[in-house]
Amino acid sequence: MGKKFDLKEIVLIGRTYDEYAHMFGLNDLDLKSEKLLDAASGVSSFCAEANAMGYDVTASDRIYGYPPEAIREKCAADLEMVMGKMPGLLDQYRWTYFQDVEALKRQRERAYRAFIGDYTVRRERYVDTAYPASAFADGQFTVSLASHFLFLYDEHLSYDFHRETVRELMRITARQVRIFPLVNLRYQRSLFADRLAGELMRAGHEVEIRRVNYEFLQGGNEMMVIYI
Repeated sequence: MGKKFDLKEIVLIGRTYDEYAHMFGLNDLDLKSEKLLDAASGVSSFCAEANAMGYDVTASDRIYGYPPEAIREKCAADLEMVMGKMPGLLDQYRWTYFQDVEALKRQRERAYRAFIGDYTVRRERYVDTAYPASAFADGQFTVSLASHFLFLYDEHLSYDFHRETVRELMRITARQVRIFPLVNLRYQRSLFADRLAGELMRAGHEVEIRRVNYEFLQGGNEMMVIYI
């Protein structure tokens, strides 16, 4: 048996705009003309940073019904827990984007603090959403992004949950849904990825598995692009 990142629940770990740009290959989009959804965005700072750049981004997550201080306490505790596990798992990661564990921790702290600051004063950008359902309109967004949610937690979230969430994202998105990464917490490609891609293609949708210029989890350097 290989090593496994033993998480009892989905943790609140934030990622930055720069990470999103690499994970989702955003340089091939004209972001000024897009209406973006960050699905299950947690405490990532992408929404805050992107809107500060003049882009149109909405974040959605089930945690957005909670007050800022409760979220801050939870993600600070989660970050300490995750960082405590890292020394025994160093060989499961590629240390190129991050120089070392301390650099990783600093960036994760920067992300959630930027999120908390924005969430505190601009709550309208952050929509309380419990996937696989949402209250968004058909085609409300041009591109939806799902980071470290689907596939990663395939032991916690069933295949039916994955399928229904993707269907919902496709309903509320006009052009593309992008999902990253395709690996799970066992550092293996999730079996759900190929199963879901096959199901979508049989239904007549175009699905692309695209290599990206980002890899932190070993083997986690691909995203799924679903064309609506």
